[in-house]
Formats: sequence, C-alpha cells, structure tokens
Amino acid sequence: MPVVSSRTTTVTSHSTGTAVHAISFRGLAGGIFFCIAIALVLYVVGFSTTAWIVTRYDDEGLWERCRCDLNGRDDGWFRATQAMICIGLLGLIISLICIFIYMCVHSVSKNQTLLALTIVCFITVAFMAIGFVVFGANVKSNVSWSFVLCVVGGIFTLIAGILSAVQMRQSGVSV
Repeated sequence: MPVVSSRTTTVTSHSTGTAVHAISFRGLAGGIFFCIAIALVLYVVGFSTTAWIVTRYDDEGLWERCRCDLNGRDDGWFRATQAMICIGLLGLIISLICIFIYMCVHSVSKNQTLLALTIVCFITVAFMAIGFVVFGANVKSNVSWSFVLCVVGGIFTLIAGILSAVQMRQSGVSV
C-alpha cells in the first residue's frame, strides 16, 4: 500500500523489497539536477577554453597554449592539474547519469542511486579541489575566466552533493 507524503510517494514492492519514489523537478531532486546541469555546462566551457592563464602575450588553457615561442607545458604539476580536472569532468558526467536514473528510472533502488550520487559528488569535488589547488599554487597570478568557470562548476557540484545528502536524510537512507 502506498505511503503518501507532501514530497514523495513511496511504494514498497513485496517481491523485491526496493523503494520506489515518484520524484518531481520541484523538490530537492530538481535542485540537485539543476546544480549538476549548471556545473557541467560551466565546467565543460572552462575545461575546453584557453583562458586559464591570460597575460599580455600568452593565453593558456589546459590543452592549448597560444604563444609563438612555446608549444606547451611539460611541467609535472600541470599534468597533475590536467588529470585531476579530467577526473572531475568524468565525475560530473557520472553524477548527471545518477540523478537522471534517480529521477526517471523507476526499476532501480532509489536509495542506492541516491547514495551513489552523494558519494560521486563529494569525490568529484575532492578531485576538482586538488586540481584547483595545484594549479593555483603554481601559477599564483593571471588566472582568468576559464579557471573561474571551472571553480564555480565545482561549487555547484558541492551544493549538489550537500542537497543529495539532505535528500538521503529526508528519504531515510542509512549508510
């Protein structure tokens, strides 16, 4: 028999014992989806543009350097930044898939999907933060809008992780 509240409808199947929630874009799940979608757009733009460092003669992104006399960086810290930022992008994509599954696919356990989403969001933010700190510690000045877009995307990912933790608590998911 369904249990109806103001936020979700929970139906427990007797054959599998999994909880099924009717999710709307108006509640916390919608906020999580919005935060992840905005984070992904900002992060992809920042990830792919050449304005992480802007000086008078140099525009440099993660993947291309626009300057006549130099082709690119071979610094280990820069490779570490690239790796952390790539892992962050992968985590954002996985988070988007998790929230899509949580909101739209009713044949899987919502509790497990929400737990996975929360874990992925926080791990993603950790990798992003490591990349930002490594980059910022070595550049120290002239960071530009591409870097800032990625940082703002990371903040939105953190907000999505916090909202998913709140959703877990409200849904009664135990770890």
